[in-house]
Amino acid sequence: MTDFDALLKRSFAEAPEPADDGFSMAVSRTVARRERAGQTRGYVVGLGWAVAGSAIAYGAYVALGLLGVDFVSVAGDQFGAVRASLGEAAPSANGFAESAMQSLGAGMSYILLSVAALAGGAVAYRSAQD
Repeated sequence: MTDFDALLKRSFAEAPEPADDGFSMAVSRTVARRERAGQTRGYVVGLGWAVAGSAIAYGAYVALGLLGVDFVSVAGDQFGAVRASLGEAAPSANGFAESAMQSLGAGMSYILLSVAALAGGAVAYRSAQD
């Protein structure tokens, strides 16, 4: 018991104890109900995050599955073109530069799409945190 509690008890020693009439039990039931509701709300939010995470992971899996095949195909074609141009007796700088720009243009669309998707996800996550 703190000194303040002892002082209060001494100060009001003659005062009768107030009738409780179930007030303490009603308050404890209300507090318990709110705590259970908060705990349930926490579980629902956690489940929502898990569902959202699995949906994002599945979407990324599908996107990588669709774009990955094209990316590997384009990379293989460009590798073959570079190998063929290097195998020539006298490769022309103009043809090599044109081939390099085409491969860069084909690859950049996938890279920019991926960067845009990541940036959009980061912005959405940041706005959800505020």
